Amino acid sequence: MDYAEQVARLVKENKVEEAVQLLLEAVEKEPENPLHYVNLGTLLFDHNQYEEAERFFLQALQLDEKMATAHYGLASLHYERGKYKEAATALRACIALEMEDPHVYYLTGMAYLNLKNPLLALPFLQRATELKEDTTYLFQYGLALAKLEHFTMAEEVFENVLSLDKNHADAMYNLAIVHIQTNRFEEGFSLLKKTLQLQPDHKLAEKALKQMTEKDE
Repeated sequence: MDYAEQVARLVKENKVEEAVQLLLEAVEKEPENPLHYVNLGTLLFDHNQYEEAERFFLQALQLDEKMATAHYGLASLHYERGKYKEAATALRACIALEMEDPHVYYLTGMAYLNLKNPLLALPFLQRATELKEDTTYLFQYGLALAKLEHFTMAEEVFENVLSLDKNHADAMYNLAIVHIQTNRFEEGFSLLKKTLQLQPDHKLAEKALKQMTEKDE
């Protein structure tokens, strides 16, 4: 049984400290193998030991600066800590190393959205949806399009989300807002009511519906 299999077994048995110790032994036996540092960093990250995890990801990159999984581990760590600029940099390094993972593109897009830059986010979110038809990816792509006032495309994306998940209240709400923004008030009003049927406590839909009702009075 190799290190990865033994670590997986120990983690499954909730013996995390033993798993960490096993990987530390692997590092001691093969200090030039960056994979051991990545595995150790990932294990520590998964158990919220961020500072130690970062140290091992950086050590892996010192041994092999082109190790995409080390860049990804570092990116995940930065993202979790709210360091979105650093996360985007590390994620773009993954992409440059041809890591064609939809979640990498999605996280890159989300990092830029958190940095209030939907224009930079857009191509990464689009690529994530091309690699995997996922309602979360599609919804965030739709939001980025709407923020940039690409309403026709945003409408198509939100409708796609609803075709995959007819109970997606946030997609229904944002579709309503797109209709309102493009002066289709009756359709927008109807969609807001549908949003509240799906989720009666949807505060944004409730507020928008109230504002439209008061305007008509």
